Amino acid sequence: MKKRISVWGRLKAYKLRVQFWIALLMFLLFVLSMAAYQVPAFRENEVISNILLALFTSLLVTVFTMAAEIIVSYHEHRNDQYLEDIYQFGIATFHRDKETALRELLSDCDKSIWISGYRLILTRQLRPDIAAAIRRGAHVTAVICPPWSQGFRLVYGDNEKVLDNYLACFETINAARLERGGAEKDFRAVFVDKPLFSDTYRIDQNIVTGPYMHNTDPEFKRMMAKDFFCYNIVRRSELYEIVTGEFRTLLHDAKTVLNWERFAEICRKIDEGDYCEAEKIEMFRSACDPIPEGTENETAD
Repeated sequence: MKKRISVWGRLKAYKLRVQFWIALLMFLLFVLSMAAYQVPAFRENEVISNILLALFTSLLVTVFTMAAEIIVSYHEHRNDQYLEDIYQFGIATFHRDKETALRELLSDCDKSIWISGYRLILTRQLRPDIAAAIRRGAHVTAVICPPWSQGFRLVYGDNEKVLDNYLACFETINAARLERGGAEKDFRAVFVDKPLFSDTYRIDQNIVTGPYMHNTDPEFKRMMAKDFFCYNIVRRSELYEIVTGEFRTLLHDAKTVLNWERFAEICRKIDEGDYCEAEKIEMFRSACDPIPEGTENETAD
Protein backbone atom coordinates (compact mmCIF):
# COMPACT_ATOMS: atom_id res chain seq x y z
CA MET A 1 0.00 0.00 0.00
CA LYS A 2 1.28 3.45 -0.92
CA LYS A 3 2.17 5.70 2.07
CA ARG A 4 -0.07 8.73 2.36
CA ILE A 5 1.75 12.01 1.74
CA SER A 6 0.89 15.14 3.75
CA VAL A 7 -0.18 18.37 2.05
CA TRP A 8 3.21 19.91 2.87
CA GLY A 9 4.91 16.86 1.48
CA ARG A 10 2.95 17.23 -1.75
CA LEU A 11 3.88 20.93 -1.95
CA LYS A 12 7.51 19.88 -1.72
CA ALA A 13 7.06 17.08 -4.27
CA TYR A 14 5.25 19.40 -6.69
CA LYS A 15 7.93 22.12 -6.22
CA LEU A 16 5.42 24.67 -4.93
CA ARG A 17 7.21 25.61 -1.69
CA VAL A 18 8.75 28.82 -3.08
CA GLN A 19 5.37 30.05 -4.32
CA PHE A 20 3.85 29.20 -0.95
CA TRP A 21 6.48 31.17 1.02
CA ILE A 22 6.20 34.16 -1.31
CA ALA A 23 2.40 34.14 -0.98
CA LEU A 24 2.76 33.93 2.81
CA LEU A 25 5.22 36.86 2.80
CA MET A 26 2.82 38.91 0.65
CA PHE A 27 0.02 38.13 3.09
CA LEU A 28 2.12 39.28 6.06
CA LEU A 29 3.02 42.51 4.24
CA PHE A 30 -0.70 43.00 3.52
CA VAL A 31 -1.51 42.60 7.22
CA LEU A 32 1.28 45.04 8.23
CA SER A 33 0.28 47.66 5.64
CA MET A 34 -3.36 47.40 6.66
CA ALA A 35 -2.37 47.80 10.33
CA ALA A 36 -0.25 50.82 9.46
CA TYR A 37 -3.20 52.33 7.60
CA GLN A 38 -5.18 52.18 10.84
CA VAL A 39 -2.58 54.33 12.69
CA PRO A 40 -4.16 57.83 13.14
CA ALA A 41 -0.93 59.68 12.28
CA PHE A 42 -0.64 57.87 8.95
CA ARG A 43 -4.40 57.97 8.31
CA GLU A 44 -4.47 61.77 8.65
CA ASN A 45 -1.58 62.23 6.22
CA GLU A 46 -3.16 62.21 2.78
CA VAL A 47 0.00 61.11 0.91
CA ILE A 48 0.93 58.29 3.33
CA SER A 49 -2.67 57.06 3.64
CA ASN A 50 -3.04 56.87 -0.17
CA ILE A 51 0.26 54.99 -0.47
CA LEU A 52 -0.75 52.52 2.26
CA LEU A 53 -4.23 52.07 0.72
CA ALA A 54 -2.75 51.32 -2.70
CA LEU A 55 -0.13 49.02 -1.12
CA PHE A 56 -2.42 46.76 0.88
CA THR A 57 -4.97 46.67 -1.96
CA SER A 58 -2.35 45.52 -4.47
CA LEU A 59 -0.89 43.07 -1.93
CA LEU A 60 -4.33 41.56 -1.36
CA VAL A 61 -4.81 41.06 -5.12
CA THR A 62 -1.33 39.51 -5.33
CA VAL A 63 -2.07 37.12 -2.45
CA PHE A 64 -5.36 35.99 -4.01
CA THR A 65 -3.70 35.50 -7.42
CA MET A 66 -0.80 33.50 -6.02
CA ALA A 67 -3.09 31.39 -3.83
CA ALA A 68 -5.25 30.57 -6.86
CA GLU A 69 -2.18 29.59 -8.90
CA ILE A 70 -0.87 27.37 -6.10
CA ILE A 71 -4.25 25.64 -5.70
CA VAL A 72 -4.60 25.06 -9.46
CA SER A 73 -1.03 23.75 -9.78
CA TYR A 74 -1.49 21.54 -6.72
CA HIS A 75 -4.60 19.85 -8.13
CA GLU A 76 -3.10 19.54 -11.61
CA HIS A 77 -0.11 17.73 -10.12
CA ARG A 78 -2.39 15.49 -8.06
CA ASN A 79 -4.40 14.58 -11.17
CA ASP A 80 -1.19 13.98 -13.13
CA GLN A 81 0.08 11.68 -10.39
CA TYR A 82 -3.25 9.85 -10.27
CA LEU A 83 -3.23 9.29 -14.03
CA GLU A 84 0.43 8.35 -13.94
CA ASP A 85 -0.25 5.73 -11.26
CA ILE A 86 -3.10 4.27 -13.34
CA TYR A 87 -0.93 4.17 -16.44
CA GLN A 88 2.02 2.64 -14.60
CA PHE A 89 -0.25 -0.11 -13.26
CA GLY A 90 -1.40 -0.81 -16.81
CA ILE A 91 -4.66 0.95 -17.71
CA ALA A 92 -4.29 3.00 -20.87
CA THR A 93 -7.85 4.10 -21.72
CA PHE A 94 -11.40 3.43 -20.52
CA HIS A 95 -14.33 2.64 -22.83
CA ARG A 96 -18.07 2.50 -22.35
CA ASP A 97 -18.62 1.00 -25.81
CA LYS A 98 -16.63 -2.23 -25.94
CA GLU A 99 -17.85 -3.21 -29.41
CA THR A 100 -16.55 -0.01 -31.00
CA ALA A 101 -13.19 -0.32 -29.23
CA LEU A 102 -12.77 -3.90 -30.46
CA ARG A 103 -13.81 -3.10 -34.03
CA GLU A 104 -11.15 -0.39 -34.21
CA LEU A 105 -8.45 -2.79 -33.04
CA LEU A 106 -9.64 -5.64 -35.28
CA SER A 107 -9.46 -3.39 -38.35
CA ASP A 108 -5.64 -3.57 -38.17
CA CYS A 109 -5.26 -7.05 -36.67
CA ASP A 110 -3.13 -9.55 -38.63
CA LYS A 111 -1.35 -11.70 -36.01
CA SER A 112 -3.46 -13.11 -33.19
CA ILE A 113 -6.86 -12.90 -31.51
CA TRP A 114 -7.66 -14.15 -28.02
CA ILE A 115 -11.30 -14.55 -27.00
CA SER A 116 -12.81 -15.50 -23.66
CA GLY A 117 -16.47 -15.73 -22.79
CA TYR A 118 -19.69 -17.47 -21.87
CA ARG A 119 -22.48 -16.57 -24.31
CA LEU A 120 -20.44 -15.04 -27.19
CA ILE A 121 -23.11 -12.43 -27.93
CA LEU A 122 -20.54 -9.69 -28.56
CA THR A 123 -18.21 -12.07 -30.40
CA ARG A 124 -21.06 -12.99 -32.76
CA GLN A 125 -21.52 -9.31 -33.60
CA LEU A 126 -17.80 -9.05 -34.37
CA ARG A 127 -17.73 -12.00 -36.81
CA PRO A 128 -17.09 -9.98 -40.01
CA ASP A 129 -14.19 -8.16 -38.33
CA ILE A 130 -12.72 -11.40 -36.96
CA ALA A 131 -13.01 -13.11 -40.35
CA ALA A 132 -11.24 -10.20 -42.05
CA ALA A 133 -8.42 -10.37 -39.50
CA ILE A 134 -8.04 -14.13 -40.07
CA ARG A 135 -7.81 -13.59 -43.81
CA ARG A 136 -5.02 -11.08 -43.15
CA GLY A 137 -3.11 -13.75 -41.21
CA ALA A 138 -4.42 -13.69 -37.63
CA HIS A 139 -4.58 -16.84 -35.49
CA VAL A 140 -7.41 -17.39 -33.00
CA THR A 141 -7.43 -18.85 -29.49
CA ALA A 142 -10.74 -19.00 -27.61
CA VAL A 143 -11.26 -19.98 -23.98
CA ILE A 144 -14.95 -20.62 -23.37
CA CYS A 145 -16.99 -21.55 -20.30
CA PRO A 146 -19.72 -23.60 -22.08
CA PRO A 147 -23.41 -24.08 -21.12
CA TRP A 148 -22.89 -27.69 -20.06
CA SER A 149 -20.35 -26.68 -17.40
CA GLN A 150 -21.04 -25.98 -13.74
CA GLY A 151 -19.26 -22.64 -14.09
CA PHE A 152 -21.73 -21.48 -16.75
CA ARG A 153 -24.75 -22.61 -14.76
CA LEU A 154 -23.53 -20.79 -11.66
CA VAL A 155 -23.51 -17.53 -13.59
CA TYR A 156 -26.37 -17.87 -16.09
CA GLY A 157 -28.51 -20.77 -14.88
CA ASP A 158 -29.83 -23.65 -16.97
CA ASN A 159 -32.11 -21.87 -19.44
CA GLU A 160 -29.73 -19.57 -21.33
CA LYS A 161 -29.89 -20.21 -25.09
CA VAL A 162 -26.42 -19.66 -26.50
CA LEU A 163 -25.69 -22.48 -28.97
CA ASP A 164 -26.70 -20.41 -32.01
CA ASN A 165 -24.03 -17.89 -30.97
CA TYR A 166 -21.45 -20.66 -30.64
CA LEU A 167 -22.34 -22.14 -34.03
CA ALA A 168 -22.27 -18.76 -35.78
CA CYS A 169 -18.93 -17.68 -34.23
CA PHE A 170 -17.05 -20.91 -34.83
CA GLU A 171 -18.50 -21.41 -38.31
CA THR A 172 -17.16 -17.95 -39.24
CA ILE A 173 -13.75 -18.72 -37.76
CA ASN A 174 -13.55 -22.11 -39.45
CA ALA A 175 -14.67 -20.77 -42.83
CA ALA A 176 -12.08 -17.96 -42.72
CA ARG A 177 -9.44 -20.47 -41.60
CA LEU A 178 -10.19 -22.80 -44.52
CA GLU A 179 -10.29 -19.89 -46.97
CA ARG A 180 -6.83 -18.82 -45.86
CA GLY A 181 -5.49 -22.34 -45.48
CA GLY A 182 -4.55 -21.92 -41.82
CA ALA A 183 -3.38 -24.90 -39.76
CA GLU A 184 -5.76 -26.29 -37.15
CA LYS A 185 -3.16 -25.88 -34.39
CA ASP A 186 -3.33 -22.11 -34.90
CA PHE A 187 -7.11 -22.03 -34.39
CA ARG A 188 -8.22 -23.49 -31.10
CA ALA A 189 -11.38 -23.25 -29.05
CA VAL A 190 -10.98 -24.85 -25.64
CA PHE A 191 -13.57 -25.29 -22.90
CA VAL A 192 -13.16 -24.78 -19.17
CA ASP A 193 -15.40 -25.46 -16.21
CA LYS A 194 -14.10 -22.53 -14.15
CA PRO A 195 -16.28 -19.40 -13.95
CA LEU A 196 -14.76 -16.47 -15.85
CA PHE A 197 -14.43 -13.22 -13.90
CA SER A 198 -13.36 -10.98 -16.77
CA ASP A 199 -14.39 -10.64 -20.39
CA THR A 200 -11.07 -10.45 -22.21
CA TYR A 201 -10.01 -9.98 -25.82
CA ARG A 202 -6.44 -9.64 -27.01
CA ILE A 203 -6.12 -8.19 -30.50
CA ASP A 204 -2.47 -8.61 -31.57
CA GLN A 205 -0.72 -7.07 -28.54
CA ASN A 206 -3.69 -4.95 -27.42
CA ILE A 207 -5.81 -6.21 -24.52
CA VAL A 208 -9.36 -5.00 -23.90
CA THR A 209 -10.93 -6.38 -20.75
CA GLY A 210 -13.51 -5.71 -18.08
CA PRO A 211 -15.46 -7.54 -15.38
CA TYR A 212 -18.47 -9.80 -15.81
CA MET A 213 -21.45 -8.15 -14.15
CA HIS A 214 -24.55 -9.77 -12.65
CA ASN A 215 -26.82 -6.80 -13.45
CA THR A 216 -29.91 -7.70 -15.47
CA ASP A 217 -31.58 -6.16 -18.49
CA PRO A 218 -35.12 -6.78 -19.86
CA GLU A 219 -34.02 -8.59 -23.04
CA PHE A 220 -31.05 -10.78 -22.14
CA LYS A 221 -31.64 -11.10 -18.35
CA ARG A 222 -27.91 -10.63 -17.77
CA MET A 223 -26.03 -7.63 -19.10
CA MET A 224 -24.22 -8.20 -22.37
CA ALA A 225 -20.42 -8.00 -22.44
CA LYS A 226 -20.50 -4.96 -24.72
CA ASP A 227 -22.36 -3.02 -22.02
CA PHE A 228 -19.70 -3.53 -19.36
CA PHE A 229 -17.15 -0.79 -18.87
CA CYS A 230 -13.80 -1.92 -20.24
CA TYR A 231 -10.25 -0.67 -20.58
CA ASN A 232 -7.22 -1.05 -22.81
CA ILE A 233 -4.12 -2.32 -21.05
CA VAL A 234 -0.64 -0.92 -21.52
CA ARG A 235 1.86 -3.41 -22.95
CA ARG A 236 4.72 -4.46 -20.67
CA SER A 237 2.82 -3.47 -17.55
CA GLU A 238 1.96 -5.29 -14.34
CA LEU A 239 -1.72 -5.53 -15.30
CA TYR A 240 -0.86 -6.81 -18.79
CA GLU A 241 1.10 -9.67 -17.23
CA ILE A 242 -1.73 -10.44 -14.81
CA VAL A 243 -4.40 -10.62 -17.54
CA THR A 244 -2.29 -12.63 -20.00
CA GLY A 245 -1.29 -14.92 -17.13
CA GLU A 246 -4.94 -15.55 -16.29
CA PHE A 247 -5.74 -16.39 -19.92
CA ARG A 248 -2.82 -18.79 -20.16
CA THR A 249 -3.82 -20.42 -16.87
CA LEU A 250 -7.37 -21.02 -18.12
CA LEU A 251 -5.96 -22.34 -21.38
CA HIS A 252 -3.68 -24.70 -19.49
CA ASP A 253 -6.57 -25.95 -17.30
CA ALA A 254 -8.93 -26.63 -20.24
CA LYS A 255 -10.20 -30.20 -20.52
CA THR A 256 -11.67 -30.28 -24.04
CA VAL A 257 -10.93 -28.72 -27.42
CA LEU A 258 -13.12 -28.24 -30.48
CA ASN A 259 -12.50 -30.65 -33.36
CA TRP A 260 -13.00 -28.48 -36.46
CA GLU A 261 -13.76 -31.32 -38.87
CA ARG A 262 -16.37 -32.87 -36.59
CA PHE A 263 -17.74 -29.41 -35.83
CA ALA A 264 -18.35 -28.79 -39.56
CA GLU A 265 -20.29 -32.06 -39.76
CA ILE A 266 -22.39 -31.12 -36.73
CA CYS A 267 -23.17 -27.72 -38.27
CA ARG A 268 -24.42 -29.34 -41.46
CA LYS A 269 -26.59 -31.73 -39.44
CA ILE A 270 -28.08 -28.92 -37.34
CA ASP A 271 -28.77 -26.82 -40.45
CA GLU A 272 -30.71 -29.70 -41.98
CA GLY A 273 -32.76 -30.57 -38.89
CA ASP A 274 -34.94 -29.01 -36.22
CA TYR A 275 -33.33 -29.40 -32.82
CA CYS A 276 -34.04 -27.95 -29.41
CA GLU A 277 -31.35 -26.17 -27.37
CA ALA A 278 -30.50 -29.23 -25.27
CA GLU A 279 -30.02 -31.35 -28.40
CA LYS A 280 -27.81 -28.69 -29.98
CA ILE A 281 -25.70 -28.57 -26.84
CA GLU A 282 -25.14 -32.32 -26.86
CA MET A 283 -24.32 -32.32 -30.58
CA PHE A 284 -21.87 -29.47 -30.17
CA ARG A 285 -20.35 -31.17 -27.14
CA SER A 286 -19.81 -34.31 -29.21
CA ALA A 287 -17.58 -32.24 -31.54
CA CYS A 288 -15.15 -31.64 -28.66
CA ASP A 289 -12.15 -33.87 -27.98
CA PRO A 290 -10.64 -34.43 -24.53
CA ILE A 291 -7.22 -32.87 -24.09
CA PRO A 292 -4.74 -35.57 -23.00
CA GLU A 293 -3.15 -35.16 -19.59
CA GLY A 294 0.20 -33.43 -19.73
CA THR A 295 -0.53 -31.69 -23.03
CA GLU A 296 0.85 -28.15 -23.07
CA ASN A 297 -1.80 -25.69 -24.22
CA GLU A 298 -0.05 -22.61 -25.53
CA THR A 299 -1.46 -19.68 -27.44
CA ALA A 300 -0.56 -19.15 -31.07
CA ASP A 301 1.05 -15.71 -30.69
